[in-house]
Amino acid sequence: MMGARARSRAATAHRWLGIVLSLPLLAWIASSVAMMLVTMNAGPNGLAGNYTINAHNSVDVPLGSARITPNELLRRLASEHGLRRVYSVRLQPRGNELWYTVKPTPSALAMTFDAMTGARLDPLSDERLALVAGEALAGSRFVRLEEAPEYNRYYDVSRVPAVRATVDGDQAATLVLSRDEGRTLRRMNAGSGRFEWWYRTLHVNQLSDHLMVWTTILLTCATGVIVLVFLGYQLFWWRRTRATVTGGSDGLGARTLHRRAGLVVGGLLALEMGAGIYMWICFGPMEDPFRGKASINRAWAAGIPTTHGLAEPGTVLQATGASDAPGSRPVQAIEWRRLGDRDTWIVVRNLSELGDVHDAATGERTERIPVELAGLVARQETVGEPVYFYVGESSQLWMDLNTQVSAYRFRFEDPDRSDVYVAMANGQVLQRRSAFWRRFGPYLDLHMFAITGRGGIDMVLLGLFELGVIVSVLTGMFLQFAPLKRDPNRA
Repeated sequence: MMGARARSRAATAHRWLGIVLSLPLLAWIASSVAMMLVTMNAGPNGLAGNYTINAHNSVDVPLGSARITPNELLRRLASEHGLRRVYSVRLQPRGNELWYTVKPTPSALAMTFDAMTGARLDPLSDERLALVAGEALAGSRFVRLEEAPEYNRYYDVSRVPAVRATVDGDQAATLVLSRDEGRTLRRMNAGSGRFEWWYRTLHVNQLSDHLMVWTTILLTCATGVIVLVFLGYQLFWWRRTRATVTGGSDGLGARTLHRRAGLVVGGLLALEMGAGIYMWICFGPMEDPFRGKASINRAWAAGIPTTHGLAEPGTVLQATGASDAPGSRPVQAIEWRRLGDRDTWIVVRNLSELGDVHDAATGERTERIPVELAGLVARQETVGEPVYFYVGESSQLWMDLNTQVSAYRFRFEDPDRSDVYVAMANGQVLQRRSAFWRRFGPYLDLHMFAITGRGGIDMVLLGLFELGVIVSVLTGMFLQFAPLKRDPNRA
């Protein structure tokens, strides 16, 4: 049987842990309430926001006016940059300029060139990124830029050089644009911006980019809460007989309320902390395997050889029947890409769409990539090119277009048992989900109190739990600092 000294030490540890962790606990509860309120009206795209992409460039620049041909560009890539093959070459107007965007591999940073002079443009200047930001969303105009390197699961680098661009007008937003090609990595409206502030500042306490420092503090606090709960239950057990007799001896019932609230919510709080620790490990130190980056094939060796011949823009437009008609808007982009073992052209007439895939040999349009070809593309882009099986059809949010895209789903026998989603329309890999990710769902449900599967009921249960935690914290602080009459029999 535990002696009086051990009980006294446990009580002291419980008391001081409670004092130290009171503010973090209240911050976690307040931030969870704020984030819940923000996400209630998030819409079909969640925190990505709901925006209309500009369908056309602001200036009608015919693609056929490019002075540098795709073949000349390939020769320069080979001779000046040592590239033996590339994933894709894209020609697209930006303002009154024409840019070639070259992806050396599916997951590498892009290389951007002026299609009139051949000059390399990346990393893009603030002026060019301001132009991209101002033309990204219909009815919006550029306001300001700030440097903001970004983690992004599509790239094989840890941080993508990027900026945050603020736009206002009909569609006010903050756009995270990559420095390599001006790609939109994220879109944030006022709601998602508020969510991010509450999440980073008060919920996971990531107050700077020093991830390991703040993660250590966060996980230490969360572990401390679990220990606090364990000590509380131990003390309740030791004092269970006396508690029924002297529970109100403080004269205000604070001790009784503290014990009862802690008894009800303590175990749930410990489970929440455990789930939170797992989730933050997924989002923080283990984000690469969680997001599927570990399945990226960095030894990728498919694509377009730089010794290969590519059709000129005018030839592509004529062969695909996309030549600019009088009075119509010009074609917005042409992308040369090899899908599996097939050379294709992707012709984009509307920037809010994936574009039409045409066979480069015949010019014929392919409305839907065959599942076998999509599987080959996914296999080439998965580490080790392992065997796989076809799971079925799905849809994924494609951030570039801010819309759900129909996709094939494949599961691979790589170490992460990765699911890879490939767009049916153009063979683009949209998403990777490791087994690590797939195990995440139950922890997320627990952390969000999604117990019954009915949103309204679950929100009430979450609210009651949060109220219980607040009561337990406040009464604990009151017992510590208020001039209360102490129980003379207290261990």
